[in-house]
Amino acid sequence: MAGKTLGKEIEKEFKPPKHVILTFDELVRLIVCIVFDLIEYAIPILLSPLVGDVLDIVGIGAAVLMFGWIGFLSLLEFLPMADILPIFVFTWFVWYYFKKRREKKEREEWQKKWK
Repeated sequence: MAGKTLGKEIEKEFKPPKHVILTFDELVRLIVCIVFDLIEYAIPILLSPLVGDVLDIVGIGAAVLMFGWIGFLSLLEFLPMADILPIFVFTWFVWYYFKKRREKKEREEWQKKWK
């Protein structure tokens, strides 16, 4: 009986978010990444090695400007057959994870200061 109540207490403490709220900046960056990935799928000639690399260079430059050093993950676009993967969206997810982790750490530091 005690095990059941302990499980319910833990359940009450931790509830994974049912939805994610993005700021306007985060949403715009995600949309740009989705557009770069969708353009490659929508126009088949961009999947060819030389022609597609021009779009990849523009996308990598945009990713580095938007995400800083994390944007260099987009260099994976130059790997053979990697064009079928949504690398720019993956880069956004990595950036978003590190951003939220940093914000949580800063929030915890502020809470410690004010206690």
